[in-house]
Amino acid sequence: MAVKPTRSMSEHTFQNHVIDGFEQQGYTYVPQSQMDQNFNRETAIDEQTLKEFLIDTQPKEVAKVERQYGGNWSQAVLKRIQQVIADKGLLWALRNQIEMAPGAKFKLLYFKPKNDLNQTAVEHYHANRFQVTEEFHYGTMKDDLNNRIDVVLLVNGFPLVTIELKNHQTGQTVNNAIRQYMTDRNPKEQVFQPDLRSLVHFAVDADDVFMTTWLKGKETKFVPSNQGNGKAGGGNPPAEPGKFGTSYLWEEVLTPDSLLDIVERFVQITYHEKDKNGKKITRKVRSAMKAVIFPRYHQLRAVRRLLKATQEQGPGHNYLIQHSAGSGKSYSIGWLAYHLASLTQSDGNSFFNSVIVLVDRVVLDEQLQGTIMNMPHPRGMVAIAKDSAGLRDAVNAGSRIIISTIQKFPYIYNQTDTSGRTFAIIIDEAHSSQSGEAHRKTKQALGDHTGLNTDDADELDSDAYDWDDSGLDEDADDAAMRVRDELNAQGVQSNLSFYAFTATPKPSTLETFGTANPSTGRPEAFDLYSMKQAIEEGFILNVLTNYTTFQTYFHLVKKSEEDPKRKAGRTKKEIMDFVKLDPSNVSQISKIIVDHFHDHVMPLLHGDGKGMVVTSSRKAAVEYYRYMKRLSARAEYAGVKPVVAFSGKLDLDGEEVTEGILNGFPSSEIAKRFDTSEFNLMIAANKFQTGFDQPKLCAMYVDKKLTGVAAVQTLSRLNRTCPGKQAPIVLDFANKPETIQAAFEPYYMQTDLDRVTDPSVIYDMKTALGEFQIYDDAEIAALCKVWLGKPDESTMPEVLRLLGPAKERYADLDEERQNEFHKRVGKFLRTYSYITQLIRLEDEELFNLDTYLAFLNRELAPKYAAEEPIDDLIAVTQLRIENKGRADITLTGGEPVKNNAGTVGVGPTIDDEDYLSKILNYLNDLFGTDFGDPVRKYFEGLMTVLQKDAKLRTQAKNNSRADFRTPFDSAFLKALFESQAENTDLFSKLSNSQEALRHVQEFLFDEFYTREQREEREE
Repeated sequence: MAVKPTRSMSEHTFQNHVIDGFEQQGYTYVPQSQMDQNFNRETAIDEQTLKEFLIDTQPKEVAKVERQYGGNWSQAVLKRIQQVIADKGLLWALRNQIEMAPGAKFKLLYFKPKNDLNQTAVEHYHANRFQVTEEFHYGTMKDDLNNRIDVVLLVNGFPLVTIELKNHQTGQTVNNAIRQYMTDRNPKEQVFQPDLRSLVHFAVDADDVFMTTWLKGKETKFVPSNQGNGKAGGGNPPAEPGKFGTSYLWEEVLTPDSLLDIVERFVQITYHEKDKNGKKITRKVRSAMKAVIFPRYHQLRAVRRLLKATQEQGPGHNYLIQHSAGSGKSYSIGWLAYHLASLTQSDGNSFFNSVIVLVDRVVLDEQLQGTIMNMPHPRGMVAIAKDSAGLRDAVNAGSRIIISTIQKFPYIYNQTDTSGRTFAIIIDEAHSSQSGEAHRKTKQALGDHTGLNTDDADELDSDAYDWDDSGLDEDADDAAMRVRDELNAQGVQSNLSFYAFTATPKPSTLETFGTANPSTGRPEAFDLYSMKQAIEEGFILNVLTNYTTFQTYFHLVKKSEEDPKRKAGRTKKEIMDFVKLDPSNVSQISKIIVDHFHDHVMPLLHGDGKGMVVTSSRKAAVEYYRYMKRLSARAEYAGVKPVVAFSGKLDLDGEEVTEGILNGFPSSEIAKRFDTSEFNLMIAANKFQTGFDQPKLCAMYVDKKLTGVAAVQTLSRLNRTCPGKQAPIVLDFANKPETIQAAFEPYYMQTDLDRVTDPSVIYDMKTALGEFQIYDDAEIAALCKVWLGKPDESTMPEVLRLLGPAKERYADLDEERQNEFHKRVGKFLRTYSYITQLIRLEDEELFNLDTYLAFLNRELAPKYAAEEPIDDLIAVTQLRIENKGRADITLTGGEPVKNNAGTVGVGPTIDDEDYLSKILNYLNDLFGTDFGDPVRKYFEGLMTVLQKDAKLRTQAKNNSRADFRTPFDSAFLKALFESQAENTDLFSKLSNSQEALRHVQEFLFDEFYTREQREEREE
């Protein structure tokens, strides 16, 4: 259809461009006049086109019904088609056969075959009729008779896609198209009824695409289906020359091949589990429909890009998919699993023998499992491995799709037969499951090491394990084989492809699964749907919009006349824990929380608003719960219904306490009951802070230090959308706004890595450890010979005996050297495990050292001398909690995550001994002995100025105390002079006393450096 030149673009001009675009992709243009003749509004089918398709592709079936029904055969077929669709739905009818008397079986369309081996299947596919028409009349009701849809796509006579177009040049946008669907399109018309005719409706202008699958009048929910603006945000990239920003819709998403692929393997129908009377629904029919799921653009893009890369590269590659919450990750994983399971090579053989979907939770993710199981599949195609034996059997049996948890692999890694087989492994929440023992055992269990074993057999020195077992009855060859298997399981496995999904990739996630950027050499995500885009498109909420912080000020006194010597680092933590549990702190914070929740949160969502209190410990959770429970009994707090959540048992004053005892019901019911009106305020300790999906959660009250991924994961419990839910609320009693912002920045857009790990650093670490002369090669070899020959409890006495000489030499070191050695051992073990996930280190000597140090490290665990409980030594005499106001946390993205792996050095042990009185004075100076003291506020402000210097903070984290001294002194003096006007009297005294200035400078230096080093370790 030719587009006439014009000086301005009317809506019809834009429409002509769109129609022309569909024609270029293979659709046949049908003018309105012809479509009006062929399309039966009562049946909502182009009956002429459908009849021609059936005659052309299935003449034998047509002959059957023609013999039975004569010249009315087509009407009989149409009647039967309508009956089936009315019951089972259009999608079922398109994917299956329409069966009718006398034994005729009709296909309503033919999907594209997996390969070209079956010529008849290829011909049938090309016989499908793809049509595009405009100004489409559909109405059967009086008010709809003259209504028209701008553009409609039909396949074999069925209108599958409707499109309303708007043009900026005429003063209208996609919002006008959405409004038109909501107000001028009657949902009762057949063409609009979900899964009866059209599967999806698009609202489109030159810049944006929105879609819906279910018209509900003014209640219709349209969602964006844009590409992303190319800068990790919503919208679309700038249009290419000669195209619109939305041209991808007809050039990519809705091409004939793409549309049928979407119909066949993407569109999903979800069903209610119970009817209005609470009776369980057993049949999946249209009347039980809950939703029609059509893939958003990024989901379609990710799955197809991954398939294309897999076909081109073959097995043995890793892919990182950074998709934010709100991306529809469960569906993306499910679609990817089925596509990979059906992926074939040119000869028709499967690309992968099995596709394994792994989650990092002890209990399988019910949502993900349900999504995958509800997708159409042949009986027996999907195996759910609920225990280790089930996983082993499913792997060995070659089940097409296996759903399990990664924690099961350490139990079966030596019980699987994977010779000559390939596996696709999809990992959910990859930021927490890609490293460590479980991931290593996954590769051992599934990797095909047969070829490697054959090639490397001559290189292993089996004679080294030919030892006199002295009665231990061990075969030396077993030890050599274990070393070989361990080494072969390192690095990328040629028969395993990993597809890792996460919203918050850690440095290790990026290096393990990321794709190297050709320009920088640094790994990055293969596909991105960012937090920024999810927020801008309205799929999640920004949890930092209403963020209010509180500061606690307190005064401590000694109860003891003694002044015992204690470890400063541990004592400070003990004191802070003591203060948190002090009745005055618990009561004040509880009162603030309950007041706020009752007045500002509980009324939300028509009285169904919920909140979560995040505590620092299980004991704190119990104390807060008990106090809030008492408050909730008061008349002024009517309607506040607290519930507590924590794991395990607590012994409080001789009383055993569990969440079940406090709540009065089993732990397994907490999440379900919290979803009802029975409870609305959850007090949690290290529970329900990841993977907990509760859309009605409107507020979070934080009394726990949060940094890095933990901060993002915890606060993101609030980001789920819910009808009527506005920006969530956070009241934070423990963290500074800049700490929270620093945690979120790397994950707001694409997550980048500041540097890549140099694998050779492991040898520098080995050298640094060797300089301590704690062990020698002979001792390492002796221990490995015993353990690798028979790695079970029977050899442990001999292993421990062989560690004796090293332990004696370690004991001869002074405390500072002991601490350094112990830290270096730990860093070596972590780095070796990490690097061997990335590459294969073909170094048996290094493997033996890792084995030896793993045992030695457990023997060198620090043994703290018993100290008198801090509760008996101090008391809180004054405590005040001050509202610091709403924080301005505006994310910009672009901050890379810091890669702490692969550095030889170890940080200082910030746990020097100090006198208790000095520690108390330090804390009282920091938090204010005199609450009205302007000096305290001056130094507090000075520290704030220093902490806002991002460069200075980075220098503190990456330098020794000595090297950090120069940049700090310069920054301190600059901050001091800039703030002199805030307290001229104090500034004058400091300027006139070198001793006072030096003391203040040293105090702030120690505090600043200690804070940054502590934060570095926590991250």
